[in-house]
Amino acid sequence: IGIGGFKTAHTGWLTLMSPPTSGLGSRARHDVVVKRPFEKVYPKGMPASLDFKIGRFAPKDESAKLFREANVLYWAKALLGLVYDVIDRAVAGTSEPVPFDIPRVRFVEAGLALSYYQDSSKPALKVASARACFLLEEVINGRDDDFVKYIHNMDPNPLLDPDESGYDFALFLAFTQHVQYVKTGGLVFISDYQGMYFTLLHCASAILTLESNRQYRAVDRPTDYDTPFG
Repeated sequence: IGIGGFKTAHTGWLTLMSPPTSGLGSRARHDVVVKRPFEKVYPKGMPASLDFKIGRFAPKDESAKLFREANVLYWAKALLGLVYDVIDRAVAGTSEPVPFDIPRVRFVEAGLALSYYQDSSKPALKVASARACFLLEEVINGRDDDFVKYIHNMDPNPLLDPDESGYDFALFLAFTQHVQYVKTGGLVFISDYQGMYFTLLHCASAILTLESNRQYRAVDRPTDYDTPFG
């Protein structure tokens, strides 16, 4: 499908032995996006060259990177759910109808898949070792132009201008950051919001934590700018 600054993206499908009733893998041959981290391997003596090869990490390092990203998505979903809990309580407590539409969005469904191989030289032991790790994501249908980055992970202000389509939605996402920050006592909020307008948010979100020295630290890796492949 494409290549970002940190991962390659490929088409694939998922079939689970015990599928859930809904969500990713709920049907046989469920279309997914398969992502895998890579490192750029440059020719010797040419570190700044644009001509590079895609190198893969050792299975241990690869799984650590993707487990970390999956954990970030897990917390991001919970934090977005926290915002909607606050909104729903506020709406339920008012006697007047809300005079505007409240966006209802979610993060893409995702999960990890590990590829194993057996040691054929010792079949009796049936020892299986991981050979690769993949991040599987729900497919976001739409044109590339429909994929928008709303808030960068280094700036709390929306990336869109006030006269651009989707600016109001970007302001709503900024509001979610405020709620998350306040409700967690200044510990955490979601940044790097990107995805489809009013539909899906991409899991390349970063979570920022406020440490004891009052400096922000990103616990997710840097993300690409406006790309669904990173």
